[in-house]
Amino acid sequence: MKAFTVLCLIICMMGGCTTLQPVANVRGDLSQHFNDGGVLKPGDQVVITTTSGAKHQFRVSSMHDGVIYGDHDSVPLGEIALVERRESSPAKTTIWVVVALALVGVIAAGVHQGQHPNVGL
Repeated sequence: MKAFTVLCLIICMMGGCTTLQPVANVRGDLSQHFNDGGVLKPGDQVVITTTSGAKHQFRVSSMHDGVIYGDHDSVPLGEIALVERRESSPAKTTIWVVVALALVGVIAAGVHQGQHPNVGL
């Protein structure tokens, strides 16, 4: 049971160590720098907000003919108001995992102590 709890905490914390970073606010930046990997590249996780306010979240697969393509979605460059790339932080993930493991260890030690109190012989 303890191992399952630790595993669940680690998985939850790892998912929380990503942030959305704006990558471009000029449409020309996207089309000019896509192929050189400067702004966006295939595999990037993005959230694209269109000029109508709709949000599209997908992994970039390609960009051609003025359209960014994902696995199941696409957005024309002319309709993009904001592009945000999901970026992970290995350092933050490591810190959260260490903190979670330490917290679980302290709780487990407290539970164990409560079940087996020192009788003071």
